[in-house]
Amino acid sequence: MTTILGISEERADLREMLWDLLSQQSSPEQVHRIVDSGDANDPSLDAALAELGLVGIDAPEDLGGGGGGVSHLRHVAEGCGWSTAATRLLGTSAAMGALLASDATDAREQWVPRLADGSAAGAVALPGVFGGDRGDHVTAQYDNGSLRLSGTVSNIVDLPVASIAVVLAHTEEGRAALALVELDSPGATVARLEALDLTRTIGSLELDGARATLLAGADAASAAVEAIVQRASLVLAADSLGIAARVVEVTVEYAKQREQFDRPIGSFQAVKHQAADMLTRTEMARALVDEAAHALEESRSDAALLVSMAKDLACGTSAWVAGRGIQLHGGIGYTWEHEMHIYFKRAKLNEMLFGDRRWHRGRIIELTRAQRGNHEEKH
Repeated sequence: MTTILGISEERADLREMLWDLLSQQSSPEQVHRIVDSGDANDPSLDAALAELGLVGIDAPEDLGGGGGGVSHLRHVAEGCGWSTAATRLLGTSAAMGALLASDATDAREQWVPRLADGSAAGAVALPGVFGGDRGDHVTAQYDNGSLRLSGTVSNIVDLPVASIAVVLAHTEEGRAALALVELDSPGATVARLEALDLTRTIGSLELDGARATLLAGADAASAAVEAIVQRASLVLAADSLGIAARVVEVTVEYAKQREQFDRPIGSFQAVKHQAADMLTRTEMARALVDEAAHALEESRSDAALLVSMAKDLACGTSAWVAGRGIQLHGGIGYTWEHEMHIYFKRAKLNEMLFGDRRWHRGRIIELTRAQRGNHEEKH
């Protein structure tokens, strides 16, 4: 297939379609209205994305998906970050990844099509996976053949707008169980929490004997959790890449128009150097996000390492670029009316979700040592 700017013609068409949609339905003005309303939810945009097959773009066609790969999902996530879209993509995509990674055929056939067509949305709660001790813990008990969950998990992205939650729980014996909970079932209570990023919803989940469907247990649960972490981390890395790319666009355009001393500020060497650094760091992150997406799509042995590297670099770059963008906008960049604070807040929350930079850097060290050890054994 021919390539355009380093991506296939098919993916270039996907990007063009997506960017057109987002430019119309997730413009800065529309995002600002959502931010001002405090709702952080745009059902019409979610419906439009689902109608175009973009929510389940990498799910199998026989389950209502687009039959694409993770690299397709990566472009959708980048577009959502570029437009700071108030979508349910992150939580829904993570929940879909859990279903696709499990052996629970009935649950997969029931929920993947609904997640893909937008009639349902998902969230994922993985207490204890990313460290920290906030008292989050969920206990699993088997009762006459059914699974029931009890406990509390906080700071779950997209939970307040979700239909289902995929929850990591443990039995009294310490055995892991990854389970699906329908959030309208008895014993499941959702509370909305305040979030720094006003384009996302965050919530806490309290479970009191809520009935659940087992997706994976024991070793299978660990493998499924790993699949969720990798998928969500890639989506966040791509989202952050989109934010950085958008901030560069907006800042460069502003520097061309804003004048001081009868000349555009973009003509000043100090501003040129800052803009060049912003663009260079963004393109470095793009290269790593692309490589991580291909590695994950091809199930390569280095996928986990590359995804954590991409999450760390892209999220850190996005926050840095957004901060520089605010500075180069001067006083107007610090105002509520300007969109720069929206980019910055989303970038900062992305750094924390599904493992902060410290967690991923520790993981990078562990995976690098493991790969080096395997290489030494072979030689």
